[in-house]
Amino acid sequence: TLRDRLTLAPQAFAAQLEAMQAQGGLTARAANRHLGKSDREAAGVLSAAQRHTHFLDSPRMTAVLGHSDFTFADVKAQPTSVYLVLPPDRLATYARWLRLMLAQGLTDLARAPASPARSVLFLLDEFAALGRLEPVERAMGLMAGYGIQLWPILQDVHQLRATYGQRAGTFLSNAGVLQIFGVNDHDSAKLVSDLLGQETVVFESMSRAIDAEETGISFGSQHVGRPLLTPDEVRTLREDLQLLFLAGQRPIVAAKLRYFADREFAGKFDKV
Repeated sequence: TLRDRLTLAPQAFAAQLEAMQAQGGLTARAANRHLGKSDREAAGVLSAAQRHTHFLDSPRMTAVLGHSDFTFADVKAQPTSVYLVLPPDRLATYARWLRLMLAQGLTDLARAPASPARSVLFLLDEFAALGRLEPVERAMGLMAGYGIQLWPILQDVHQLRATYGQRAGTFLSNAGVLQIFGVNDHDSAKLVSDLLGQETVVFESMSRAIDAEETGISFGSQHVGRPLLTPDEVRTLREDLQLLFLAGQRPIVAAKLRYFADREFAGKFDKV
């Protein structure tokens, strides 16, 4: 396997490169590129390859990757649900496997020319745990034309900025819908408040003048801009409500479905 070859003893690895040179073509060029590096650079490349494939040392992971009875492109042909799930305590160890599957899925679907009647949805829970993924970053702006939709889920705006830096805006600007609820930190609440915009509030005033010569009452009005929701109001939004930002439309305050409380979902989930 690939992992076996990357973890060969130094002498055996050198013999492998020599055998690759004898094969000619792309195989030989790959060996020549590695042999052309300085000892320090070559050792760094090999160390990085070993680190990124460390998850393949798991017998269970090897069994999972040992065979396949479908391709991701198949989900364009017929409605199919594919679940990629890692226990929370294994996420750090096997996150590279999840990243690999996600990147491969996006690549396969982009290569499939068919445009399905219904878009293929990638629901990416705990999105920040995957780390930075360039295929996902590119997909946010391009994949809609290939019949693919991404639905990344984050805890707050800090996670997105920490992972993608200045490119975090790519996700916000290319999103067809922003769904927001349960905001707890000030920066995320401030961003939501800014996205909502402002309303005009009219204040009416009355003043009464009394002096030695005349007495009078005057009325006036003042137009003042006010955020539709202040950051504090965003943080204290009711638990059964959510904010939806649809491209080209005004913000929407909508009821939030809660599977554990809504009657229509009764009996369709496991009680923990």
